[in-house]
Amino acid sequence: MRFSKLAQPFKFAPTQVAVLLAVVYAIVFASVLRYDEVPNVPKDTHGLNVDRAYEALAKITTRPHPYISHANDAVRAYILSRLQPLAARYDHVHLSDDLTSNVTYVAASDHVVYFEGTNVLLKIDGIESSTDGVLFSCHYDSVSSAPGATDDGVGVSILLEMAEYLSAPERRPRRTAILFFNNGEEDQLNGAHAYFEHPWSNLTSVFINLEGAASGGRPIAFRTTSYGPVRAVSSKRVKHPHATVLTTEVFSLGLIRSTTDYEVYVRGVNGEAAGLQGFDFAFYKNRAYYHTPRDTISGMGHGGAKRALWAMLETVWGSGLVLLNDSEPGTDTRPPVYFDVLGRTLVLLSMDALYAINVILLVLGPLSTIALIVWVVLACKKRSRIEALPTAHEESRRKFIMRALLGWERLWVALLFTVLVHIALVTGFLKLNPNIVHSHAYAVLSTFWGSSFLGIVLPLQSLHHVLPPTFASQKLTTTLSLYSFTWILLVVSTVAMSTRHYGSLYWATFFNAGAWLAAVLELVRAGRRRDPGNEMGTYSFLFTSPEEREFRAEGAVPGRRLVRGVLYEAPEEHVEGNPVAGGRRVDDGEQIGREGDIVETEPTEITPLIHQHRRQSQGGGEYLTVDPPEDVKVVGRPADEYGWWIAQALLLIPAITVLLFQLEILLLNATMHTLVDGSPPLTVYFILVLFSTLIFLPIAPFAHKLPQSLNLVVVGLVVLLLAICWSIFPFTQQSPFRVYFQQSVELASPSSNLTTNAVLHSHAPVSQVVRAETTLTALEGYVDRYIVPDMPSAWHANVSCKSEGLRADLMTCSWPTDLLPSPGGNLSTGSSTIANDQWLDVRTTRLNATRALVSVRGENTRGCRLYFDKPITFFYMHETSSQSPAPVPYEKMRMRGGYEMPAGGVKEARLWSRTWSRTFLVEVGWEAPDDEDEEKLSGRAACEYAEYASALDGPESGGRIPAFEEVKEFLPLWALPTKLADGLVEVWTRFSV
Repeated sequence: MRFSKLAQPFKFAPTQVAVLLAVVYAIVFASVLRYDEVPNVPKDTHGLNVDRAYEALAKITTRPHPYISHANDAVRAYILSRLQPLAARYDHVHLSDDLTSNVTYVAASDHVVYFEGTNVLLKIDGIESSTDGVLFSCHYDSVSSAPGATDDGVGVSILLEMAEYLSAPERRPRRTAILFFNNGEEDQLNGAHAYFEHPWSNLTSVFINLEGAASGGRPIAFRTTSYGPVRAVSSKRVKHPHATVLTTEVFSLGLIRSTTDYEVYVRGVNGEAAGLQGFDFAFYKNRAYYHTPRDTISGMGHGGAKRALWAMLETVWGSGLVLLNDSEPGTDTRPPVYFDVLGRTLVLLSMDALYAINVILLVLGPLSTIALIVWVVLACKKRSRIEALPTAHEESRRKFIMRALLGWERLWVALLFTVLVHIALVTGFLKLNPNIVHSHAYAVLSTFWGSSFLGIVLPLQSLHHVLPPTFASQKLTTTLSLYSFTWILLVVSTVAMSTRHYGSLYWATFFNAGAWLAAVLELVRAGRRRDPGNEMGTYSFLFTSPEEREFRAEGAVPGRRLVRGVLYEAPEEHVEGNPVAGGRRVDDGEQIGREGDIVETEPTEITPLIHQHRRQSQGGGEYLTVDPPEDVKVVGRPADEYGWWIAQALLLIPAITVLLFQLEILLLNATMHTLVDGSPPLTVYFILVLFSTLIFLPIAPFAHKLPQSLNLVVVGLVVLLLAICWSIFPFTQQSPFRVYFQQSVELASPSSNLTTNAVLHSHAPVSQVVRAETTLTALEGYVDRYIVPDMPSAWHANVSCKSEGLRADLMTCSWPTDLLPSPGGNLSTGSSTIANDQWLDVRTTRLNATRALVSVRGENTRGCRLYFDKPITFFYMHETSSQSPAPVPYEKMRMRGGYEMPAGGVKEARLWSRTWSRTFLVEVGWEAPDDEDEEKLSGRAACEYAEYASALDGPESGGRIPAFEEVKEFLPLWALPTKLADGLVEVWTRFSV
């Protein structure tokens, strides 16, 4: 009795199973969510001054500071003011204010870029002289619509603090450190391209790039090149690592629409500089604030900015010191497989090592499982002393085989049912409220958890009730089926590693190992019992006769009473000298005689007082009962199980659930806010379906033991969550909608073209505004229904909305407006004429049949563009002082190696100057026409503007964009503006030469 009470908590029973699974999943979910938060700043900051870095962040992010803004110059001046004293104080510290590096290259194979850099570099000489230095990179420009606290103010603040830390003589590193503050990243990664024009670029072989693809939260090593850099992140110096190979491979597949300086550093320059090894370290949470006015310190929540700053600073400090000081320089190029566990440790393997482990599991697992199955079969046969189906069995061979297979299909039925449930669920979300995941991601996640739980549990419980397996217990069959499923996953993972070098299915290794060990335990238990069991309370039908099964199954029949001391014998008869008892068979097989007669006898002292009924069991035995035969049922009860199932649950659930839930939370946070950018909702819901199903799949062997009341609770929660998710508005002030803004101003074409000998830099007459147009680009059904109708300038205008907008998968609405911008605050109110200075000065001249000069100057800007109606195949930037230059030989067109002019040419040129109101003098060429007639070159010349009143220090500086101010003022609280292109305003005019 005492043992029974002590063993009760370990019994394989509904209550115990429900409690254990609930506790295990609760611990896993709570642990993952807890360590997904940003850690607090500790007391010991390793000599780093977090307060000083935080103060720098506050100064950098007071207002937007894109490349084409005067605020950008102010940020650059602040960086120099912090670094100049360090270079003056220490001989091993050198500062480069790079105002000479220019670069020309073709980007995205469709436009040429000319960029004049304004990068700032600090070199801290290593104790050892080598070319294995470490590049620490950030960018100090922001987009025009955001102050850039996380993109990339935190990165700038961290590198300023690292400069202070590494400059101290007692902390001088073993290898050289280059701290690179580049400008122009937001416009085309221009600053990173200019890095390879600097002589210090030859000193580095490894890089750490700091980025922000969202707004605060826990930063992650977003992309890595190889084993060497990841090894630095896995060091003990990094207390809270956050990384997974999955994010790197998602980028490589093109599933994330984002680019960073990482790509430039990895690619290098063909024929000039080899690519570097390294990693991107970036913020990825709360992308709803990304590139919007809320990318601020306050946008990260109370105390969130300092915690986020420390989280990135700690990892940069720890991994950076490893790369700078360890014996290995971090250039190990082997492909890695890595993942963090609860933000406490980083597991790192070479892909070859994981591949070898997978191959061992693929071979060893099935062989050992088959061997154990054979052992169980032999043990069961030895116990039952039968070799095959009992001869007295009345079932057909076909029916017997069908019953033998019954039970092995259940997991696959449950998986199919789960898939169908999720198809219906996703269809409902896509039809009724696809964007709800943007603002209520965890409610949607909980819905998919519940549907996954029910999709797996309900079929297994139903089949167990309707068709209980008779040849093996459901736990055994489901465990072996689960192992088979994970083995298939392991095959896919191994093939992906061998053919594509993808290691993001690393979790399949752990899933398979756990399922294999659980299956081993279940088979060992069956072998020890010499019976695979069934759900009928008997031994397996496969290894027992009907008599043996019934003897076990009859158990304690209600009303049964055994009467001892009474022998019933049929009278003997003799046939040809052979006695026959009660009609038994004689030697020649002939049935002779009659059955014994049942007669009433005189009552004795053992005669029962209550009338009894004689019954015969299915196995041929006889017993007495006080109940009529039709009221008596043979009852069987499966053998009780203690402890084994607990070990199996702990092998199957915690480890794989932690790995999968971490990935699900990571991907959900990274993608939930991308729908407003045009990403398909199906991608997010597919992630939830896949990982939620895999997370709850390990409960399959125990599903039939879960209580029905738990199912009812889960059903109720799912119904409630669906009612909420499918009915409420998908955007909130905390998770706002994103609206892309741009204004286009068309000016009258130049009054005349220039001849070959004309002076190209002279001013043209004042230009007239032909048309000013405001465009808003966002999700269809929201921008046209809720946003544009609230804009006063659109109330009486002719609004045009096109489903194929200026950004892929988004709608663009445009309308003419009289809210005209000003390049320097000099535009008279209500006037359509640019006073004093003019926006744009465009001059052209023909050099020969296939060459022309285009001169473009924008007032109070540093960025212009040329759009050509036909491709150009030649591009060369002349010095502004050139007077009537002759055509440049084709060989002098210097393009960055690996970024050359494509054979078909390009139709756009983007021009960036380090000085204001610069005149760009561009020579372009095109393919000669087939006929002898000279073909005209036509197109548009434009300049970009990004300064607006609410983002300026005072009314005396910068430009004005009243149309953007209107959008900021009249957007609903659940929406935020962001920039569509490099400039908020593009002023343009047509040209022809």
